[in-house]
Amino acid sequence: MSGTNPRGDACLDYLLAGEYFDGKSVWVSECDMTRAAYQQLLDAHPHLVTESPYNPFFRRDGIRVRGENTIRLSSIGVAPARERAALETHQAGVRAGRTRPIAVYAGGPAAKIAALLCALQGQGAPSSLFFLDGAEQSNESGSASYEHINHANALSAEFDNSGLAIFLTALGRAMLGEDDPEIALKPGYRCVDLWPKGIALRDILIYMQYEVHGMIQRTMRRLGRLNEHDKSRLASKMSSRVLTYLEECAGIRLRMQADTPRTFFLYMNRSQWRAAQDENRHLRKTLGLDIRGLSREALVAGYGTDVLGAICGGDLFPENGCIRHGFDGLVADALDRLGGSYRARMRIREIHLAERDAAGVTGPWAVAAKVEDLSTGRVLFQPLDHLGLSLGSSATYHYHPDLAGGPMSRWFNDCLKLGGPVPYQTIATGVTMQVLFRITDRERYRKLPFTGLKQTHFVEIGCDADHVLVKLTSGGNIGLPVYSRSYAIGALASLLRIVTPSSGLAFVDVVCAWPCARGINGPNNGQVVRLANNFAVRFGEGGTGMSKMGSNAQSILDLVGIPHGLPAEATLGHRDYRHTVLDHRARVLRRLRWKAT
Repeated sequence: MSGTNPRGDACLDYLLAGEYFDGKSVWVSECDMTRAAYQQLLDAHPHLVTESPYNPFFRRDGIRVRGENTIRLSSIGVAPARERAALETHQAGVRAGRTRPIAVYAGGPAAKIAALLCALQGQGAPSSLFFLDGAEQSNESGSASYEHINHANALSAEFDNSGLAIFLTALGRAMLGEDDPEIALKPGYRCVDLWPKGIALRDILIYMQYEVHGMIQRTMRRLGRLNEHDKSRLASKMSSRVLTYLEECAGIRLRMQADTPRTFFLYMNRSQWRAAQDENRHLRKTLGLDIRGLSREALVAGYGTDVLGAICGGDLFPENGCIRHGFDGLVADALDRLGGSYRARMRIREIHLAERDAAGVTGPWAVAAKVEDLSTGRVLFQPLDHLGLSLGSSATYHYHPDLAGGPMSRWFNDCLKLGGPVPYQTIATGVTMQVLFRITDRERYRKLPFTGLKQTHFVEIGCDADHVLVKLTSGGNIGLPVYSRSYAIGALASLLRIVTPSSGLAFVDVVCAWPCARGINGPNNGQVVRLANNFAVRFGEGGTGMSKMGSNAQSILDLVGIPHGLPAEATLGHRDYRHTVLDHRARVLRRLRWKAT
């Protein structure tokens, strides 16, 4: 199950093989006709190369699991003398005004937007330096999909994605499963949903927090107060304004042209539709969101006549925009033009901290980073003055052994994962596919709108005279390093119920499919951990990070001490995002002082 597909089987055969809950690894079609069609699409849309399954960087032979990508936090005192000398030279240049301060960013869309907002401030702001990991598909573009609508997936999903049955299933997976994670990738394995290292006993606390969190949110809403879900939607609304400001000031176009409505959300059953209508009424009233019901004519224009028999209703989000494909390249070009720097395939390995900054102000402060060039293996020492990261589930943070605070603290930190610099989070995987359709009727074919379904969404990412390529993303099981067969089949079946011959398209092949992990925490919301006066990291956002990348970028800049330059109408108030901020500076400072003594 390496994904090389030497026999040339279709993806449907691959998914149908074995038991219903079999886990699946990376899969790539080796069909000559599919490869030829994909090459034509690449010629028409060069941005597709970043996630091309025929690209040498496309990872087929493994998956990144929790804890594999470790970033250590250490005192600058443990760095070699030559590196400390390089840092002192940089800091002296900044104090004398000869050198601009350096702001380092890494990770996903929030960090990219933060780097652009910083670079827009010109010479008066720190110089922006962005590192792109690019080690696997979900990180090559920073997210599983760059086409989330700006108010996320199902508006009612967060209120019904819990329950005692889910909790009991998780408990069973934590206690009864296999010990070896690699067994989930073997063809003979039949119980991947009981893989225990994906769900550990400490993950059970997250399920319990879900229940408590849900009750608190319902109570706040009954009291007429904005709860965390409402604030999340407000952040999405403000994020749209941030992107508009950035596009106008930087002279770039990050989103697809809104010549026609693009962001449709479709309901496959009436219970989902009723729950969503209740949520829509609340959001119209409290946040002023412009949510409109879709007419039969609009649905037929988008998908053809067959869609009317497949769904029971749909909504249009005219405020929302779809992010353009090839987003990484757009950001890289804009950052270089604005005087910043964008370096691909670079991974942060260690971050050096100091108790005081160059002016003697008490910290903690982030002062430098060790960065590995993934192409050459070379490790670089990078002095810095501000550090903003948005790494989702791909990174874990550990203290240097010398900063662990003694044997007991080291045991808690390295063995139980309870004393780390960021709170514990589990992972949830989903599946992302590229699906190929042939254009059978030019008269009927219209460019597909961005389409959301519950836990599933798809968007057209490329087309030529003969074919259309669609990107399909779906949520999956919490804790699994691979996607389960059941979720993959369900997502593909939903897509093929919507995109039918009546839309002028015929299904040809799944080009590729791969797992896409996201971080999960108790509130099921993104959080920002402040680790130093000039250092913050965003994590655990899950699939909704794309919908809030602008407002998330603002929060990162606020916390690392860089002006964001946004107008008042595009600025999210601190009280509307402070519920996501965890301040761990005191803990870091205690560790640094333990080292000093």
